[in-house]
This record gives sequence, C-alpha cells and structure tokens, in this order.
Amino acid sequence: MPEPTGRSNARLAQTVGDMGRSLAVVLAAVAVIMFITHRAEPDPVREVSMSAPLMLANAQATFPVEVPQGREGYRLTSARFSGEPIPVWHLGYVTPATQYVEVEQSATMQLKFLTAQLAQTAPAGSVVIDGETWNIYAGKSQHALIRQVNGVTTAVTGTASINELKTVAGSLATQKQTQL
Repeated sequence: MPEPTGRSNARLAQTVGDMGRSLAVVLAAVAVIMFITHRAEPDPVREVSMSAPLMLANAQATFPVEVPQGREGYRLTSARFSGEPIPVWHLGYVTPATQYVEVEQSATMQLKFLTAQLAQTAPAGSVVIDGETWNIYAGKSQHALIRQVNGVTTAVTGTASINELKTVAGSLATQKQTQL
C-alpha cells in the first residue's frame, strides 16, 4: 500500500474547465496546421488553345473551317485537325451548365463518319437554321444536329439540350484566323 508523502497532488485540483482549455489549445493547433496545408482542388476542366489546330485546318482543309462565335462562358477543352484518312476538324467545349458540346466537320458524307457522330441517337426530324437544313438526332444522354452541304458534313453533338445545340449550330461561322 502506498504511503502518503504529505505533498499535495496537483492533478487532483484540475477541473473540467482546465480540460476544456487544454482541448481548445490542441484544436487551435490542428486548425492552424490545416489552414497552412490546405490546397484548393484544381479545376478539372483543362482548357486548350485552338490557334495551332485552326492554322493547320485552314492550311489543309478542303472545306471552310467553322467555329462557334460568341459563346460566352464556353470553355474549349479539345481542338484538333486530322488530315488522314479523311480531313476532320474537331472542337470540344464545356458549357457554362457543365454540359459537353462538340463541333466536327469533315469533307465526307461517308456513313462511317456519321455513325460515329450519331451513337445512341435516333432521327427526330429536322430544323432550318440560318437557311440551312439540319437533321436532328435525339438520345437519352446525347443529341446531334447534322448538316450535309457540298460534300461537307458538319455535326454539332453533345450532352447539352437540343436547343443549346441549335444555338451553337446557328453561331457557326468560317474563321480564317484566331481572335486575339
């Protein structure tokens, strides 16, 4: 059995208030560490420039290269021109509503190119936009507008609504150089 020493035990005099103050000091230290080491999550959308692909497309395409105009808030996520086996101009955008819109043009009317554009969609009529007829294709998760003129197929597709795709199709204009 322990023998009393005659000295008072300081731990016996501690109160719940002392424990609360100690806990507050520890939590404050943790908060400071978290504040110093916290990093904001990067934006998952990586924007690209269309300058180089547009110059290549204008130099090599056998058709007038079109780009959507005045699409404020749209973020360009992909831009490329491929000349083989058939020339294809491609632009991909994320809309302000975080939907995807793609514009593809090709100097072909081949079924293979169209099949790739119309995956999981079905014919849903047609619409005239700026005097040109576009065929509408609707699906559960994506939609498409297709225009075929003078051997050039233009497809405006994506997860955005058909009305949004119509707006993009109506804003297409030939662009020879990038806007600075």
